[in-house]
Amino acid sequence: MEVVFLIGAIQALFLSTLVFAKKGKIIADFVLFACLALAGFHLFTYYLYCLDILYEYPILNLLAVYLPMLQGPFTYVYVKTVTNKNGKFDKLNLLHSVPYLIVTAVLSIIVFSNDILPASDVIKGMYLSAPPFVEVTSIFNSIVGPIYIVLSWLLLKKHKNNILRDFSYTEEIDLKWLKYVILLMGSIWIVVVIVNILANFSEVITDKMGTDLIYYSVAVVIFIEGYFGIKQQVIYAPSSTIVPSDLPIKENVLDSQKYKKIESRYVKSGLKKEESEKYLQKLLEYMDRETPYMDGKLSLKQVAQKMDISTNYLSQVINENLNRNFFDFVNEYRVNLIKQKMEDPSNNQYTLLALAFDCGFNSKSSFNVIFKKSTGLTPSAYIKSNIY
Repeated sequence: MEVVFLIGAIQALFLSTLVFAKKGKIIADFVLFACLALAGFHLFTYYLYCLDILYEYPILNLLAVYLPMLQGPFTYVYVKTVTNKNGKFDKLNLLHSVPYLIVTAVLSIIVFSNDILPASDVIKGMYLSAPPFVEVTSIFNSIVGPIYIVLSWLLLKKHKNNILRDFSYTEEIDLKWLKYVILLMGSIWIVVVIVNILANFSEVITDKMGTDLIYYSVAVVIFIEGYFGIKQQVIYAPSSTIVPSDLPIKENVLDSQKYKKIESRYVKSGLKKEESEKYLQKLLEYMDRETPYMDGKLSLKQVAQKMDISTNYLSQVINENLNRNFFDFVNEYRVNLIKQKMEDPSNNQYTLLALAFDCGFNSKSSFNVIFKKSTGLTPSAYIKSNIY
């Protein structure tokens, strides 16, 4: 079954090549390329280990030992980059690789400074009887991944709040697939813990069987991450000037405590209350006159450009005066429009989904969720209770 790891490594190489050949690449694609290449190298070295020939290549062995220290950080940096609004790569991200570089360098010095035994024998000895340095760093090697999985999850939660602020839709930009990848990676670390317990304190499975299971899971993660990463569209254009928001606003009606948070958030804003109210009136007139909400991909940036106002100010106008985010604000217009179309007998020839698309909804699922959130009823239940 060792050939599965070789197939996984080749698959990672193939997918990384597709990512690199992708047209219109953004910085996040280069990070994904590095993630896949790293995972492929990791699987390949484990394949050599299974064949019991990795010892013959001390350099590869030393590079592979602490690779788990990079898997978590690379995933975190990918999530951070793909959700970055300025489209740039923060060079500080490189610091996440420092622990790996340090411990690998120290281990290399220990191995190659031995004048008595060849490097391959020194490494074999470490596997059989780990010195204190290897024991300590192995523990660190095991906890780094889960920490970065949690950090990646928190980034995705923040991204979900941001797209509700900046867009009127979530399809193809909500990174749900990446959430599943992170959950799967988290499950791998759970498997690591279970395997270590079973292998060390029982005879249910051997250490080799458990490790094989872990690397099978890694091969699955590679395929999912590579496949969906290639399909992932740009979320924020590189020229975007949207100012990030740390405040998630999910309800249309906010309680007094949340409203105080909104007020405090804009204390240092240059937009005065009188100006905010004027912009609000201009916004409402624009929405009624131009009906931009019928565009299924309408964004905060597009509306801000039409009104000649910064995206941050526009977001403030909507939050302060209407107590909602951009997503809820736009979709309220869409819901009101489709309710009008439902009540018009001339539209009976069209399906409900066709009417939804015509009003700016992008999918049946999002239409049903948004409509029920606004009215408390599913579209079909609303028709039965309000029209027939």
